[in-house]
Amino acid sequence: MIHEELTGRVRERLAGVGDGKDVQEALGGVLEAISEASECESVGIRWKAGEDCPYLLTRGFGRDFVVREGPLCARDAAGLILRHRDGTPQLACMCGAVVQGRADPSQPIFTEGGSFWTNGTTKMLADSPASASASIQTRNYCNEVGYESVALIPLRAGGEIHGLLQMNSRTPGRFTEEMNGQYEGLAGEVAGAVVPKLASRE
Repeated sequence: MIHEELTGRVRERLAGVGDGKDVQEALGGVLEAISEASECESVGIRWKAGEDCPYLLTRGFGRDFVVREGPLCARDAAGLILRHRDGTPQLACMCGAVVQGRADPSQPIFTEGGSFWTNGTTKMLADSPASASASIQTRNYCNEVGYESVALIPLRAGGEIHGLLQMNSRTPGRFTEEMNGQYEGLAGEVAGAVVPKLASRE
């Protein structure tokens, strides 16, 4: 369960954003609160910028991780962005699937709200030939550096996905379906508060 205390802390940090409070400072406080409450040592926010969706802010991820995992656009040998048939860019890994709303809620690794989650990346990758992850170009770097529990929550406002909240832990079993639904609601509040200030990045 997400404690009411966490919701209160997040709302407190978002208060005043529309009246000029620094967005980066506010989101930094949000990530701190979520990290402490979830016991996820690494958290971050991706936000759409052009055709990509790089990290806007992170806490706990090393610099090498952020540099390597930041860009999501898949590119060919010439450096050109690969695209889906509808012309949208191919965004790599589960982050890309969540940001582009390509999550399949019929699969256990996705929620009805469009989030991705797993309590064990090692097992998920071992089972991938028979799972939904087999159809998504995964980079597997989260698992490579030891993260087992991973949740990717869409930051949705006004019917659009503007980015995502990422929660990583090296400890298995951090999440439940009920918790993920509550995090989706919290992510919606975050997105609604900062969209007017960050929309120009998209």
